[in-house]
Amino acid sequence: VDFSQYQNDSMKNASNTKKIALFVQGYGIDDEAIWKDITQCIRNVGEAKKLADNFSDYPWVDVQQPEPFEFDVFITHRENVNFAVIESTLEQLGADQVFGSSILVNEGYDIKQFLEQLEIAENLVKNKTISSGYQSFLKIHSKSHAKWRRVVFESLCGSPGNVLTVLRTLKSDPNIGMIAPQGFVVQRQVSQVALADIFHRRIWDSSYQKYFEDNVQNMQLLYREMYSKDFDPESQFSFSGGTMFWCRYRDFRVADWLRIMPWLSERWSNKYKRDLQIEHAVERMFGVIPSLNGITIAEIGVAVKPIAIYHPHYNEIPKTSDRHGFTEWSLLKQSDNDRLVKPLPAKEGGLGYYDLNNAETRRKQGEMAKAAGLHGFMYNHYWILNNAVLGKIPELMLQDGYPDIPFLFCWVNEQLTDFGVSLKEETDSLSKEGYGEEEDWKTHFNYLLPFFRHRNYITIEGKPVFVIKKANTLALNSYMDLWSKLARESGLDGIFFVYCLGDHWTIKKSMWTTVLQEYDAALHLHPQIKSFLSNESPKSSSSSDLILKINQQQFWGAFTSYDNSLFQESNPSILHIPPKQFKRDIRTTLEQMSNRLPASVVGRIDVPNLFFVSAWNDWNKQSVLEPSDKFGFSYLSAIKHNLENHPLVIDRQQEYQNQDW
Repeated sequence: VDFSQYQNDSMKNASNTKKIALFVQGYGIDDEAIWKDITQCIRNVGEAKKLADNFSDYPWVDVQQPEPFEFDVFITHRENVNFAVIESTLEQLGADQVFGSSILVNEGYDIKQFLEQLEIAENLVKNKTISSGYQSFLKIHSKSHAKWRRVVFESLCGSPGNVLTVLRTLKSDPNIGMIAPQGFVVQRQVSQVALADIFHRRIWDSSYQKYFEDNVQNMQLLYREMYSKDFDPESQFSFSGGTMFWCRYRDFRVADWLRIMPWLSERWSNKYKRDLQIEHAVERMFGVIPSLNGITIAEIGVAVKPIAIYHPHYNEIPKTSDRHGFTEWSLLKQSDNDRLVKPLPAKEGGLGYYDLNNAETRRKQGEMAKAAGLHGFMYNHYWILNNAVLGKIPELMLQDGYPDIPFLFCWVNEQLTDFGVSLKEETDSLSKEGYGEEEDWKTHFNYLLPFFRHRNYITIEGKPVFVIKKANTLALNSYMDLWSKLARESGLDGIFFVYCLGDHWTIKKSMWTTVLQEYDAALHLHPQIKSFLSNESPKSSSSSDLILKINQQQFWGAFTSYDNSLFQESNPSILHIPPKQFKRDIRTTLEQMSNRLPASVVGRIDVPNLFFVSAWNDWNKQSVLEPSDKFGFSYLSAIKHNLENHPLVIDRQQEYQNQDW
């Protein structure tokens, strides 16, 4: 690295802002999928930086302000990779500076590359190329195994909230010095292990004891070279398997590692071997040395990605055009019910009684949602008689780009009678005429195709996620089969179909093997699912999977409140969840995602870990995250607080030994 090329600019912009380093061993970044995952990780760090910088843009309630920070990226790459493109891309994602080094021979693999990056970082400080040292760092590498890589990245840097959780912990808790991905902490001499399934299989394919004990000789050799003594051979220590983790910089003992670099340079492997080489001993000692000095390794779970259900009908529609000015706001505006909440006026920082035709309103919605940590919106989609009823707002989003936030669709395939205007006549066709013929299905798919291809549409395994509210007929399976075929013919990898669990429809026994097994996942739709949850569940959110007759991925959810008295004056359904209760319930949900798990399979490692919240703006049923006149930003603040203080797990193996599994 030519340090002089960075010196003038970096010293000119020197500040007292906390600095962190991202060490990326990028031997495989010429693979498009690997590069995409790495840049998404770094993008989330950049978004976390923005959240810290712009915290005061909104009047958050009981949310601790994150400490502002800057970050530099150190990245290795092969000679044939254009570093200028790498540098430009990472700077656009928020990196302050990018330091690259090319790899001629990949000996020692990510371990050697990482130590050389540490040496560069130390020289930058020594030569005053950067104004101060780093407080913490993230180490990741271009793991070729896609599922392994994504589970790890989703834990360490899968969301801005996870990044801010890590940085806050490393600053405030002196006992925790290293944070590993959920299910990747290996502890010596334990009979029960709690490892991520993808990692667990790797360990037990050989031998759990062998994974540690056969490397102890090389580990002792290393320790002796570093400190001129042996460590206690009976020591109980841990390390982060897979060698990707966050660490407090001073706890890593960087100078000790750099001192033995010449010794290591004669011992690196130049050909891949699965275990028992010097780099495998080094990998284990990265965690062992801090643990021998009293530093704890904690685990952080896969990032929770809240998706708020978005109602796209706060504007005049053809059905109401003969009643000038009538929108879904009309009933709420006219109501004098003191129990009901109404939008916080724009002059007080809210959005007021908006018109969704206005691009600026939708822009503000997207920015507000992202600032609170929401991952995206799920648009309610109404398709009736080959027509996208209430489809104007998503169509405007395609044109003007707002709200600029990830999204997906939920097909509300049921009678619509709870709007300010009834669409019962049109939706009767769903029960009387079914879902039409194959040409009708093609028309529906072709309407959605531009959305599926949009850069913000949420995908899983390359497949656009499409939710169907009621999976109540076998006819939908033929619909889905055709769509999957059309998607592949259109260059997509298929469609990821999800159905909603709740009391809004009845699951007959025969449906499990004939209908529902064709879906990729199920979704906990709140509050409709509330009656199915155990009595121990939080009042407003999921805390466990339901016991189904088929083994299926389940996305959990939550709701803010529910009150349909605008439509049902006599005996309305009212479920009021105060913001503080909602905040506690979300905390419980996140804890359950991380903790109460079977010993051999660490639970919520579904990637991505989507979490559906009812709702962003269902004002007429009082289920809203948007700021209100009574509660301000309290519901959004509850989500933001929990995402930026994600529960960590310490000594998971000991936890399992103390419980009867």
